[in-house]
Amino acid sequence: MKRADEEPTPEAIDTAIFQDPLRRHGEVERFLRLLLSVEPPYTILVNAPWGSGKTFFIKQVERVLRMANPALEQDAARLDSIFGATAKDLLANPFLPIYFNAWEDDHFDNPILPILATIATSVDESTVHGDGHPWKCFGEIIETAVSKQFGLALNVNNIVEDFSGVDFLEGYKEEKKLRSRIDELVRNYLPGIAKRAVIFIDELDRCRPEFAVKVLEQAKTLFQQENIVVVYSTDISQLAKSLEGIYSPNFDGVKYLERFYDKCIELNPIKPADYLSFKGINTQAGFIFVNTTVELLDYKKASLRACNRLAMSISELLKYILNNQNYYGLNEASRFPKQSLLPALIVLSYFEPLSWYEVKAGRNYDAVYKFASHSELFINCLDSAIEVAWGTKKDELPYNQDIVNRRKRFIEDLCALLYTDNRFDPRIAELNNDVSYFPPLDIALFHHLAPPSE
Repeated sequence: MKRADEEPTPEAIDTAIFQDPLRRHGEVERFLRLLLSVEPPYTILVNAPWGSGKTFFIKQVERVLRMANPALEQDAARLDSIFGATAKDLLANPFLPIYFNAWEDDHFDNPILPILATIATSVDESTVHGDGHPWKCFGEIIETAVSKQFGLALNVNNIVEDFSGVDFLEGYKEEKKLRSRIDELVRNYLPGIAKRAVIFIDELDRCRPEFAVKVLEQAKTLFQQENIVVVYSTDISQLAKSLEGIYSPNFDGVKYLERFYDKCIELNPIKPADYLSFKGINTQAGFIFVNTTVELLDYKKASLRACNRLAMSISELLKYILNNQNYYGLNEASRFPKQSLLPALIVLSYFEPLSWYEVKAGRNYDAVYKFASHSELFINCLDSAIEVAWGTKKDELPYNQDIVNRRKRFIEDLCALLYTDNRFDPRIAELNNDVSYFPPLDIALFHHLAPPSE
């Protein structure tokens, strides 16, 4: 079984850039314009919550920069068709993008080696093309610098090595010498590749707090050259909380982090409907099942990660429901369990798993209506179902209640039919005599929230 999270593969990144299903074209272009306009040394922080697509965004920017550099992956025609004047400016002022995933290397005591190794591999013969081989010199000099500073041999073609136990801190005492060497490298060799370098440092909020601080401090010290821009990608609130855990509850982590960047930009959240469309789910056809799901995901301000983890279940259940419409009837009451209750349970199970376990065990159904009532469509469908089922019994007990309690009672009765095993329960006995408005309820479907196996 594949992992659920969407990976930023080259294919997925190209789809995001050239088809724009996530509607981030404008944000990507504004960020590119920002990179063109700033005067390095300059540091930008891209802030957004976990699971909101920061890495996808950074990878899109990186891909565009590579496509706008003749020494990398130039594709001027495709870029021009999407970004127009911005593409022309990038082609006239090419960037060298360097992507460093801090989280992947936070097992190191000190980040300087993996950062330098990342730079070296970004300018080796497998990634940079053209005459003169400035990249080769650049990479070789970084190797030499690392060797002299840390007493280590760094092979740019094989950097994933185990350096655990090596004392980098001692070597880092020669920090000024190393900075001088990096200044020399940038001044003498970068012009052969690009006018500016952009170092993207991603996933800081997932790192050990101690390592994250070292990354920030060392990047601030080492990359202060007139043609280098540093871009951090993180959830600043989470990173600040991590720092507060190191220092003290009274430590102002947000204020502390401000010293490491010149400008902070906020990524706009991606709408669940757009992401589900990106995953191949039709959100424009007016399906009650899908629209109820989207309304509840909107209510929870669901991240891309959450939407992605639910997408397969939503897609499979939607297909099952559409293929079995005749099976569960045509009136509002008969359609309600699968079209309205089922999507509410799916989203509830992800965001409130403890409540879902209570429902599944037949112990407590209160959370279902409380959660689902945040969908206007759910409420409308529920009222229609109640009118069909109980319209002639408005004056009878227990149906002669105010509208909210009638809604709650209907949901409780339906959940009892689905999840209560105690057939001696008086309510179950009562319901079994009066549920002609429901078709067979597919008990296994509602227990597993998945289509029955073929």
